[in-house]
Amino acid sequence: MFTDVIRSGFTLAVRSIRLQIKQHALGYAWVLITPVLYAACYIFIKRELSGGSAPTVDGARDVLRAFAGITLFQCWIQIVQDISAFIRTHRGLLRGINVGPIPFVLAVVFEGIIAIAIRSLLIIIAIPILGVPFPLDLVSWVWFFFSLLALLISATMVGLLLAPWAVLYSDVRKALTSVSLPIILISPIFYPAVEQTAGALYWLNIFNPIASPLAVISSSLRDAPSVYMLPMVLFTVGALVILCWSFKMLNRQIPILLERMGN
Repeated sequence: MFTDVIRSGFTLAVRSIRLQIKQHALGYAWVLITPVLYAACYIFIKRELSGGSAPTVDGARDVLRAFAGITLFQCWIQIVQDISAFIRTHRGLLRGINVGPIPFVLAVVFEGIIAIAIRSLLIIIAIPILGVPFPLDLVSWVWFFFSLLALLISATMVGLLLAPWAVLYSDVRKALTSVSLPIILISPIFYPAVEQTAGALYWLNIFNPIASPLAVISSSLRDAPSVYMLPMVLFTVGALVILCWSFKMLNRQIPILLERMGN
């Protein structure tokens, strides 16, 4: 039964990717275009503000942090939007087949894994291009990839929590688009994460679902520890618990939500 659910989710993911490639002239190239534009703008502005001087290693690390942060944030918000909209997107199948929400959520998760893998490869490629030394400690790479997993889990959790509301209120997607910029501004993307645990910004980063993983990614690429490592692990465990609860609740809610949607 479990393997059938996974197979169904994988099949739906492959179908969705093929549709995206057919519907868009550039296919999956859109995964690369926007973060590269962000990075180019950031490099230009930073160079002009520094008086056109040659970039230092610290300056290159700032560019790498901004590039990685924007790249991964785009992926994170896309996963949240897709999972929150899965009931509307697949309402016909949910009415016709009694399989529950898991295969449809897994389809988005599989797509998210592919998207995160592409972005992580871009980040790794950007390291030598920017002249930043590679992390030498194996533990740093373990934290790097665990942070990517934490981002995927938190996006899935937030998307599932929003899914019932996205059925009842069509402006949930607009709300997600509206809060994207504030989330970027309060996350350690264009500035380094605050390491002092006494400040308000530190606690804001703790409860921000993307801040801790981004802070740990930035520190791991510098071969340095971070005070956000333990909070990220605890947040991820809590997100997994909420995921299980959300699936259980959605199994009961979906028939009611489909009835509210009508035809």
